[in-house]
Amino acid sequence: MKTDSFPLFPRTFALLSRSALAHNVRWLRERLPARTRLLAVVKANAYGHGVGVVGPELERLGVDALGVAATAEAAELRHAGVSAPLYLLSPVLAEEASRIVEADAVCLLQDVEFARALSAEAVSRGVELSVHLKVDVGMSRFGVPPGRAEEVAAVVDAMSGLHLAGIVTHFPCADSNPELTRQQWQLFAKVAERVMKRLGRPLIRHAAASAGLLSVPESASDMVRCGVLVYGVAPSGNNPAALGLKPVLSLHTRVVALRRVPTGTRVGYGGTFTARRETLVATLPVGYGDGYLRALGNRAQVLLRCRRVPVIGRVCMDQMMIDATDTGAEVGDLVTLIGRQGDEEITVNEIARWLDTTPHEVTTLLSVRVHRMLVD
Repeated sequence: MKTDSFPLFPRTFALLSRSALAHNVRWLRERLPARTRLLAVVKANAYGHGVGVVGPELERLGVDALGVAATAEAAELRHAGVSAPLYLLSPVLAEEASRIVEADAVCLLQDVEFARALSAEAVSRGVELSVHLKVDVGMSRFGVPPGRAEEVAAVVDAMSGLHLAGIVTHFPCADSNPELTRQQWQLFAKVAERVMKRLGRPLIRHAAASAGLLSVPESASDMVRCGVLVYGVAPSGNNPAALGLKPVLSLHTRVVALRRVPTGTRVGYGGTFTARRETLVATLPVGYGDGYLRALGNRAQVLLRCRRVPVIGRVCMDQMMIDATDTGAEVGDLVTLIGRQGDEEITVNEIARWLDTTPHEVTTLLSVRVHRMLVD
């Protein structure tokens, strides 16, 4: 399979399906209560998909908000012309207050000192910023303890330049322990109710990310924060095809060299693969410098001429080798690392199983060296 239809991508490239992205957004909308807002998480370069490409497209598809982890990511989206509400889902430093105001981003707060710095910046610029209170129900990473939520909410609510508009939590075991997650949801719901009673008004409540939405659907509440589901990838323990999702990203490269080696020949750094027969070794211009992890050597498979073939030897920084014996391979052939050729498909979830990791990590690690293109 040649790559004549992709002349701009001579090395390694990712194709992003516009129709798959639209399908997944519709899929989510159909499963959410009518009043529930959809926040699409685009942190970490849209989970490796390319935030400058995916962010504006998600806004066009009508998501209610976008979620990032850093002020630089918020600034990048604004520079790309995105006007949708942006949520900073991770803690940031007080000295970043000016960047938060410039990006008009909604912060998740956990401490009064940071809130004071943000308040002072907003007042000095004559603006009012929406903020949400983060409550920790078991992650022990970020957020106020449930017992202090009312106190901190009241203090923040009294600050000039800030409008406490929401209350939020995050589930640590949504993909592995639904019962614990349900208990944490119930705790958060009670805390949110007390805070809203203290303030005398409703707040936007959001707790569920992708895994939480699947395991404890009632936690959808007023808004959900979905990342992997938007991209057609299933949280650990789920099958994307069985759920009805469509993968947005496919990852491809090309055969750049071929050599036939005799039985007993060692291949790659450390000689970790030894040919058991005369072997046609195909070299691909992709490696861990592109985000295809070194640990996939002698473990992963790729698609060449609609067949699964093994990765042999260690994955290098810029190259890797595959066993192309009996495939009829030629230099220039298309090789698919993630995606479909003919009846065969390699999914992000399958690669995650080979690596014994989360599917989030597989795409997030794709580097800037991988060319990305939105296609129909």
